[in-house]
Amino acid sequence: MDKRRHKREDIIKAMECMSYQQSNQVIEFDCSIANISQSGVCLLAREALKNGQEITIKDHSFPSPRIATVLWNKEYNGLYYKYGLEFK
Repeated sequence: MDKRRHKREDIIKAMECMSYQQSNQVIEFDCSIANISQSGVCLLAREALKNGQEITIKDHSFPSPRIATVLWNKEYNGLYYKYGLEFK
């Protein structure tokens, strides 16, 4: 049984992401969305992120950049990380 609040839409789409490191340095990196819902997104990226970290996702299909928090992560195929993020 799926416990998610909103239905997910499976898509594979390249996006641009930004994260703010502890030194207030902005890191931009490429990412891909595996699925998305009204409340969150499943993201694939080579960049290592920590649970609780906030990132900004930019894409022309969003009216403005979306801020999301990393809820979970796992290594995917030894090359990428897979993340579950919740939109703010």
